Amino acid sequence: MSDRYTLAEVLAVARTHPFYNGDVQYPPDTEAIQSSRLNATETTEVDFHKQPLLHKKALYKTIERLTHDVAQQNTYRHGSYVSITGGGSGGVPMMFAVDVHENRRQRAQMGQFFRLCRVIEPNDFVLSIHFSGSLDLMTEIVENAGATILSAGSAMPPADVTKALSDYHVNVLTGDGSRIVQVVCHIAGLLKAERARISLSKIIYTSEPLTRAQRDLIKSTLGDAIKIHSVMGSAEAGPWAISNLDITGEQISDGAATDFLIDTRDIHIEILPPSAASTGNCGSDSALSVPDGETGLIVQTSLQRLRNPLVRYVTGDIGSLHTVPDHVATLIPTSERKHLRVLRLHGRDRRFSFKWDAMYFDFDKVEAVFEAPECGILQWQVILGGADEGSPVATLEDLVVRLRGFWGVLPENEHLVRMVFVKGLADFVTSATAGKVIRYKKPSVQSRDLDPAVAISRIVIPMQKPLACRDSGLTISAIFSSYHDIVSK
Repeated sequence: MSDRYTLAEVLAVARTHPFYNGDVQYPPDTEAIQSSRLNATETTEVDFHKQPLLHKKALYKTIERLTHDVAQQNTYRHGSYVSITGGGSGGVPMMFAVDVHENRRQRAQMGQFFRLCRVIEPNDFVLSIHFSGSLDLMTEIVENAGATILSAGSAMPPADVTKALSDYHVNVLTGDGSRIVQVVCHIAGLLKAERARISLSKIIYTSEPLTRAQRDLIKSTLGDAIKIHSVMGSAEAGPWAISNLDITGEQISDGAATDFLIDTRDIHIEILPPSAASTGNCGSDSALSVPDGETGLIVQTSLQRLRNPLVRYVTGDIGSLHTVPDHVATLIPTSERKHLRVLRLHGRDRRFSFKWDAMYFDFDKVEAVFEAPECGILQWQVILGGADEGSPVATLEDLVVRLRGFWGVLPENEHLVRMVFVKGLADFVTSATAGKVIRYKKPSVQSRDLDPAVAISRIVIPMQKPLACRDSGLTISAIFSSYHDIVSK
């Protein structure tokens, strides 16, 4: 049988998997999967759109049960490579398990995709500064693409990374967006002779998008000829898309969007109307794809993962599908080009989550942290933007430690966070119409009161200040049911 799976095969296994069937306790074993595949190949028609949409909350609930069930017959815990997903609320992160053989095949196929789309070439010497689990993923993909890889890790200081780039004649640097820019900032501060020893020709970033200002910084420091590529993936689906502007072209009209290439043999992408997200986990005629070029919810089905299939998964991202540009004919053979599509990613669906410091936070998880009974918080508010320098700050140790852990506050970004414990509702930002406390407040583009962090970022790029200064500031306000009693303790 083929290493890639058909929609019919994936759907056949999904019908007997607890992700999609609440009456099933454990995922099917190898024999059951093979039987489902054989039966699926005899199916002449697949009514794919009758399959219910899979939402993150439902998926995580099932994963939590399977993760903590240590029964011997629980096949979810057998022979798997585990990716950690979730955990942003401070709870135990979810374990998304993928069959070890499927995992290796997917990485090999992604390496081939790197070669096909000219992201990696045989003469490339790559240095990776990826963090934790991403390190082995990108290392193996680059190896499978045919390049030479040097794994440095995320703990290596920018100065040491820069020295390694020079000493080993590295021409490709890969890492998450923040660390890439930190290294580039360090390079920009070197003497001209030292910078001349660095011969980077490519950047491959992951985890978070680069802003227009960050791209400009990279080009001004490393030269306009530098190629900037990106990889998109998740714990649920693994790596599944890459960005190469030589193929897709630069999106000048929409700086917030990034074009990615996908191989339809590996991933099936649907773009559904936003209303589909509110229909629950039931298939319906309203959940049909919008035409190419129209923006909607990105729903994915993996054709590389069968033992724990991912079918019609609502990613929470917004995007649109497009055909591959005509000029690609000179870069990619026709036999391969017919399988490629362009996915234009616009970012997260902000109705369900928001971004701060390169991390996405689900509204329901934020609410769970602030509304925990033991915190004694009567009212609270999160403002995406800067905090007034004169805002009162109380160091309530236990709660502060808890909130710092939830938001991922580190020495690199702690200057962007101000926790304000107010004494009355009048100190909250309220809506102009009903006077309601606005739980999540974003800075207005039209506002003259500029976010201090954003204002700094417009100044610091030529001054080479820390990367964290580019990110949006965060103000957390809270009022306690017994404010004076808590402070006195």
